[in-house]
Order: sequence, then C-alpha cells, then structure tokens
Amino acid sequence: MRTFKKASLLLVLFAFSAISFNCSSDSSSSSSSSFYLKCKVNGTWVEFADPFVINSLSKSITANDEDTGKVVSLFMPLDVANGTFTITDEPSNVDSFAGSYSDFNGDVYSDNETGTMSITEVTADVIKGTFSFTGDDGNGGTITVTEGSFRAENIE
Repeated sequence: MRTFKKASLLLVLFAFSAISFNCSSDSSSSSSSSFYLKCKVNGTWVEFADPFVINSLSKSITANDEDTGKVVSLFMPLDVANGTFTITDEPSNVDSFAGSYSDFNGDVYSDNETGTMSITEVTADVIKGTFSFTGDDGNGGTITVTEGSFRAENIE
C-alpha cells in the first residue's frame, strides 16, 4: 500500500512539473500572492506560494518547492463543505481526508496516520482551511505536521 501511495504522489508531481514546464508565467496575474499552503513540519516552518489543485476522483491540493524538495499534499472529497474532518490513512477512499509530506532531498516520505482538517471557506473560486497530521517518515521516525493552513484556487 505504501508503494502505491508513493507512486501516486510521484505521478501527481510529474504531471504538475510537466504542466508547469509547458505553461508560461503571467506576471500580470494578481492571484499568485493570495494563494498559499504553510505548516510546521517537526517544528520548522515550510511555506509555499500558489499550491495547485487537481480534481480527479477526489480533490488534491499540493504545494512543492523544487529547490528544497519539500512537498505537502492534502486530499479531500470533490464535494467538500465547511466543517472539521478526521484525517485518516485511507487514500483509496475518495470520500476520505488525507495528507502527506515529502522531502525528496532528505529521502523522507510520510503519509498521514492521524489528524484533522478544517475547511473554513468554500466558494466557486477559493477553498481555505487548516490542517495537522502525524505519520511515519519511512525511516523509523515520525513526521508531525502542525499549524497548517491553506488558501487555494477552487477548481470545480
């Protein structure tokens, strides 16, 4: 199951990289400064501008930094509504809430095991909320993600 999750994340990252590589930058866009994903990972802040949203069987919000190799992904149902939800370790359940943290430079990959996600705003244009979760880092340790918040473009 862990291999499936890691392969799925790598596929999403590859698709995003291909899209980013093929799209030109629009310096006149005002939305880039208003979308973010940030959290503490084992007590250290990581912040990302412009997380990308993919709707498939479920909604995923992913933020990455090519320079540091850090990636945070959140997963939720397509028809998400305001409320507080339990993050579980059920990535194949499209109605579940999930999260993951990766540091490809440090060879760390963690799927959540427990946590919460609160959705505080859902409009046709924006999805916003908070999150925290913990999980195994794949190397015998634990990854703790706290004080997470995001504001992303809501793609319906």
